[in-house]
Amino acid sequence: MIQNRTKRHWVTGLAMGASLVLLAGCGGSKAAQVDDKMMARVPEDQLGDVREAQQVRTKAADNVTRAEVAVRDAERAAEVSRRNGDAARSRVEAEQAAVKAAEATGQSSPIAQAKSRLQGAEAGRASAEAQVAWNERKTDTLKAEKDLRDAELKVAEAELNLAQYKALEQSGDVRTKDMSESNFLSAIANAKREVEDSRRRVDEQRRTEQQARAQWERLRSQTPQAFGGSGSTD
Repeated sequence: MIQNRTKRHWVTGLAMGASLVLLAGCGGSKAAQVDDKMMARVPEDQLGDVREAQQVRTKAADNVTRAEVAVRDAERAAEVSRRNGDAARSRVEAEQAAVKAAEATGQSSPIAQAKSRLQGAEAGRASAEAQVAWNERKTDTLKAEKDLRDAELKVAEAELNLAQYKALEQSGDVRTKDMSESNFLSAIANAKREVEDSRRRVDEQRRTEQQARAQWERLRSQTPQAFGGSGSTD
């Protein structure tokens, strides 16, 4: 019994010690974010930079929304192209059956006509499959652009936090003692690095998309009109 109580006391003491260490660590790190409610007592004539930063953040948030819509539109277009691809494969199967039926007649003219239709159907299938690939790459590009817009929003939010911190400091708010300008600047720098990384991914994805589109347009130009040789390139 005594041993059990001693063990419990030791475990409790260890947990309390760990909690104190964590609290001490938290107290040593200064915030890099400003609660919007803190700005209520800052005079309006000292909020010029804050208002400008808020406008930038609003625009960045709008860009994120537009990017999300563009991704959804692209996903719908990709699904349509996949259905067209399925239809093109079904046409090939139908024309293959027609060739076999023509060959069973032993007549050269029906056989030649059936094989010609099969050739056109196969070209249409290749074009349809290339269009699927292009639409999928286009969707990937738009997703990468959405990630870029997200990263730009993070920059705008970090810069707004810095503007708010400076306005609070200028107004004499003592709560800024619990904040660190260097931490705000570090958050901005990290967000901007993420933007650059996202921008590189967008550029890489656009090149891949352009190659897929060029392949589709080449195959589309070789496809008889009756088998999908024409259509919008938007």
